[in-house]
Amino acid sequence: MKSDLPSFAVLIDADNVKLDSISPILEEITRNARITVRRIYGDFTSQNLSIWKTKLAEHAIHPIQQYRNTIGKNASDSALIIDAMDLLHSRRFEGFCLVSSDSDFTRLATRIREDGLVVYGFGEKKAPKAFVNACDRYIYIENLQTPQLPEQIVEHTNGPVSTPLPAPPDPSGNPKISADAESDAIACKALPSTEGARPTCKPPSQASKLLLRAYTNVTDEQGWAMLGSMSSYIHANHSDFDPRTFGCAKFIDLIQKAEAFELVQRAYKNGQSYFCRPWSESNASVASLKISKEDDKQEFRLALLKAVSEAASSNGWSPISTIGQKLKALGHDISKSGFSTLTDALKATSLFEMQGSGAARYFRRKFQDSGKTDSAHCCLHTPNQSRNTDTENS
Repeated sequence: MKSDLPSFAVLIDADNVKLDSISPILEEITRNARITVRRIYGDFTSQNLSIWKTKLAEHAIHPIQQYRNTIGKNASDSALIIDAMDLLHSRRFEGFCLVSSDSDFTRLATRIREDGLVVYGFGEKKAPKAFVNACDRYIYIENLQTPQLPEQIVEHTNGPVSTPLPAPPDPSGNPKISADAESDAIACKALPSTEGARPTCKPPSQASKLLLRAYTNVTDEQGWAMLGSMSSYIHANHSDFDPRTFGCAKFIDLIQKAEAFELVQRAYKNGQSYFCRPWSESNASVASLKISKEDDKQEFRLALLKAVSEAASSNGWSPISTIGQKLKALGHDISKSGFSTLTDALKATSLFEMQGSGAARYFRRKFQDSGKTDSAHCCLHTPNQSRNTDTENS
């Protein structure tokens, strides 16, 4: 029975992958493809790679023995590239998976893509950006492992410690490598990772800027963006993008946890599809809320809109004191915004109308057309909140 999944060839650089990462990598590939060729390249007579024997038999991976005739020269890379070109010209595959963190395979990835085939890369977060961008998709091995939650980190570091803690990671996200370890990189990479050393994931809020940038490029005339289009746009421009980096299993989970978008399910063609827009977006002011180059100011502006929305009473007006409490709960401090008072910050956005004075000030979202229906108002108020038309027109 012929499989409907595309046929892929998996080529593994044994010198640049850890033993315990093979199983999750193969599981990830088989989600969307059928693996017809499984090959791994290295000198398996060496002590460093001799431990691979059981794992290769378990996953039916064919080892390609390549002796290291000269110290410091990696002949297995050349063997992998030659085999890849032979397989490419056989025209039997629809894609390749290159498992390595080595920049030497950058040109190989681009050459395969030039023939119209898909290239998936798998490696560690230390992989050079040139190789990452040369692949259609580059999946970090750390994302395939069970992430460690922030509270687990605190619990671990506060508990009793019997062995010295490892050196803190570099700010760029790459592990620090000593001179000795760098000179013997093959030996270090072949060793299995320490049990329990699980990667940490970034908070979903850190993806908000990237998501907003994608939204502005795929939004329709009504201000809505289909999630599938946003995901495709991001992957086309960031081959290493993965919701699991932010602790989310799927793209829709990231949209929800980022708390920057209003998410709805709408009719699309012959079925249903998910669409989103910034929760502060309304049909009357799409242009005024596009993401600007000043991302920090835009983030604070969105926080103000959300605070006013959450503080709104049944008549649509939000008291200044409650707005301040909601803004603080969102993690924003007025003293760090560049404004002396919350009232000044709200006025500076030109998005709100005000009534009252002193502590009895109230704010409400402006609408360019006072005759807008509740559909234009729903992004700022819950369905149970009514709109006082007479008060608003006044």
